[in-house]
Amino acid sequence: MSAYEVKTASKVIAFADVHGAYDDWVSLLQEVGVVDEQLNWSGGKTHLVSVGDLIDRGPGSRQVVELLMKLDAQADKAGGAVHMTLGNHEVMVMTGDLRYVSAAEFAAFADDESAADREDLYAQYRRYNSGGDELTVRSTFDEQYPPGFAALRKAYSTEGELGRWLLQQPFVIKVNDKVYMHGGIADSATDKSIKELNKTLQGELKAFLSSMDTLYKAGVMPRHVSYHDRLGFLNARVEEFVAANSKKRAAPWFDEVQQVFEAQEAFVFSSDSPNWYRGTATCHPLSESFNTERFLKRVGAKQLVMGHTPTRGDVQSRMDGLAIRLDTGMLKAVYKGQASALVSNDGNDYVHYLGKGQRALPKPESTSLSQKLSGMSDPELENFMRTAAVINIEDIGTGITKPKRVTQERDGISNDAVFKYEDTHPGMESRDQYVDRRNNDSDRYQYDVAAYKLDRMLDWQMVPTAVISEVDGTEGALSDWVEKSINERDRLEMNLPFEGSCKQWEQYRLRFVFDILIYNEDRNLTNILWTKDDFKMRFIDHSLAFRTTEKRPKQYKKVDLEISDLLRERLLTLNEADLKAELLPFLHPRQIEAILARRDLILKEGKGTGR
Repeated sequence: MSAYEVKTASKVIAFADVHGAYDDWVSLLQEVGVVDEQLNWSGGKTHLVSVGDLIDRGPGSRQVVELLMKLDAQADKAGGAVHMTLGNHEVMVMTGDLRYVSAAEFAAFADDESAADREDLYAQYRRYNSGGDELTVRSTFDEQYPPGFAALRKAYSTEGELGRWLLQQPFVIKVNDKVYMHGGIADSATDKSIKELNKTLQGELKAFLSSMDTLYKAGVMPRHVSYHDRLGFLNARVEEFVAANSKKRAAPWFDEVQQVFEAQEAFVFSSDSPNWYRGTATCHPLSESFNTERFLKRVGAKQLVMGHTPTRGDVQSRMDGLAIRLDTGMLKAVYKGQASALVSNDGNDYVHYLGKGQRALPKPESTSLSQKLSGMSDPELENFMRTAAVINIEDIGTGITKPKRVTQERDGISNDAVFKYEDTHPGMESRDQYVDRRNNDSDRYQYDVAAYKLDRMLDWQMVPTAVISEVDGTEGALSDWVEKSINERDRLEMNLPFEGSCKQWEQYRLRFVFDILIYNEDRNLTNILWTKDDFKMRFIDHSLAFRTTEKRPKQYKKVDLEISDLLRERLLTLNEADLKAELLPFLHPRQIEAILARRDLILKEGKGTGR
């Protein structure tokens, strides 16, 4: 067991993302019994865990770090412990990325900054900003680098009190059966141990800071240069040196410059690192659980606790409890949330919210697709689509069956849907026999409703709500319209980058499984649909699915199937009786039998998360 893995019979209390909300944080610690009125440790043998982002945005960031440092020493003497996992904001401030440092945070260090410190900073600034009249330049400088800037940089440096303490902290820890980290675990990190992750991340951070320290001390890199300007600035200094020293091979600081440039590819600064990754918190639970399960099994844990991505104020559980989202927006001025802590004691977990005496349980996240698309539950939306008046019909302009976009309105609420009415095999679901060669080329609007019903039986929430209804006297299927979306064909033609927390290929995990399950041969670039704001996939257009073939569709013959235990459990809930109860109005019994046969094939051929 490494130094980053702890077993204890004592109470464990975890909190997330203070962001300088000092007063509420202190009150929370007092309510859970680890800090007294004099702000000293009173938790005895309790283990207190921070999952990062103590700082940035809020006015009390310095106080938060300094108090946690004091509690760290006091808890150790009392037989307890304070554990800190670095968040992205600690790393940002230590490396000079001060985008989210508030005016109050700079002001908290103003008294530590001498007049000489400030004039030295201004002299460095003026060296590279020589133009303009003195009053204007000084005013610009004071605005960009307010009093306290130099002292804050020094305090969070490798030689500063706060920076030295933070640099000793890990990125990932395990306490009993829980893993704590700031962001989440990406696929690229699931094969690493906790020790390996910390060694890599701490090593990269320390190496970057060491290189920057050398450049600071050599006078090559002034501290006023921003994190995002540093590469251009260093490149200019290299060019100047080469031009002035053509006979010299290299400056003594060239190695450090090269290391700073190479650090752009470092894991610690990547969106996949445990202090930046958001997929565990936001991507589809049945796809993302593959990564989470693999890692938890790798390190011998049962649950991952994270911050980083704020909820709307409640501690949330994901993936049937595999992951806990603990960032409840403690800094109310920015996030409109509340202070909270996750308490683990005697094998039980509960949530303590500031100012609320009763214990609460983590709230299962809401995954309802209909709520996201239309603000209604599935039953409410089904009723709306069946009964609301149609106020507009227009051609969509794609698809050989010429689907329509229908707008409905009732009681001041309007909603759009896709209307499909093609049925090449009317009444096929009720026939005595299903003849494969005659029926496996059917194109039926009923299949869109069947796909929706099957999706909800599995609680995947990937297929928009759909019902059988009439539009202008014609029966067909109405499927909820996915607003603000783009299909893969258009994305590629427009050369739009795939910008989202959820990787495209990982989202295809569910696409492969669903299309094999329903034998969908018609998945193509026009019906691979992404939401524009976060590039999450939606499943649409299934009127050519539900064949009776018990094999994979041709386009999926060679794809690898990655099946988490959670996804496996969902697939195993399917049974003939339930499928018939839901799908017989739309499918022939033979088609339902084929669903189960393909389900078994998926489970047999799918790669699990075990090692």
